[in-house]
Amino acid sequence: MAQNIIIRTPNHLGDCIMALPMINETCEVYPGATVTLLTPRHLADLFRPNPAIDGIIELPEKYVHGLMAIYKIRDMIAPLEFDIGYILPPSFGAAAGFKLGKVKERIGYIADGRRLLLTKPLPLVEPINATHRSELYFDLLRRGSRADIEFSTPRLFLNDNDLNRGSELLRRFGVEDDSDYACISFRAVAESRRWGMNNYIELIKYLISERKLKVVLVGSVADRDEGDTIAEATSTREVVNLAGKTDLREAAAILSGCRVFVGNDSGPAHLAAAVDIPVVVLSGADDPKSTTPLATRKQLIYLENLDCISCVKNKCPLKNDRYMQCMTGISVEYVTSEIDQILIQTA
Repeated sequence: MAQNIIIRTPNHLGDCIMALPMINETCEVYPGATVTLLTPRHLADLFRPNPAIDGIIELPEKYVHGLMAIYKIRDMIAPLEFDIGYILPPSFGAAAGFKLGKVKERIGYIADGRRLLLTKPLPLVEPINATHRSELYFDLLRRGSRADIEFSTPRLFLNDNDLNRGSELLRRFGVEDDSDYACISFRAVAESRRWGMNNYIELIKYLISERKLKVVLVGSVADRDEGDTIAEATSTREVVNLAGKTDLREAAAILSGCRVFVGNDSGPAHLAAAVDIPVVVLSGADDPKSTTPLATRKQLIYLENLDCISCVKNKCPLKNDRYMQCMTGISVEYVTSEIDQILIQTA
């Protein structure tokens, strides 16, 4: 009898993209199985349409975390009688929801005191964070199924409808189909990863004047106001602020047509890498060994000489001249030189 499989995806865009190789391979590892995703509602569009996935259960935002989320997950999945569950988030709650939801075989990494909630608890690879997170997710499937499968980097495949919607949105804002443009994600969620509005303004002026590129700003609704400020400070004709004005697949389609993406290690950077465009990534508090976008064409800007580099803290704990030095030490000239290099390579 065909197996009924559920995968609990991560809760953030970048992590979900890093999980794509694992998700896409599950149907190959379990031939004939039905594969269902349980994912936060705002990320569901990322996974459809996808021939490797048979169904998506959308988790409302208020039930992504917390005690009530455990019972909500139980109520959503118990009637579907899943045989196997892969739990990608390392939280206690994600495992508890699967346990109460009567998923028969529950596979996940040992973390957050949840060993007894898993039927197949797997230890993390040592040393911690030495393995890229995308490979870590993939290895959960490899070890959980004992299948001999080969890892491939995350790829998001767009259809004609996605591409047409992206082109239509760009044309609406004055970016024609034959326009050369760069995409910039100018604001990271974590304060410690922000390069700064003034730096991006100077960078955009360079891209417009020296590289003759239009610039499309991408991001979430929370980034919209700052995007408007950047656009007004640079050029209302050459800069388009689409932060908060696209869904995930529209954003991916827009990214897929640009000459280069510039931004921090963030969800948009992973989305850009997944549609196989050149990326320039500013890395600081994040740890590129475990979370850098897996792009085929990438320039990584990373001040590896700093003793505090890759602290993975959301707020910089340092003071005075050392405050945010992993970001303040990155000059506009440094970034433009890396952009020039990757544009020459991909011309």
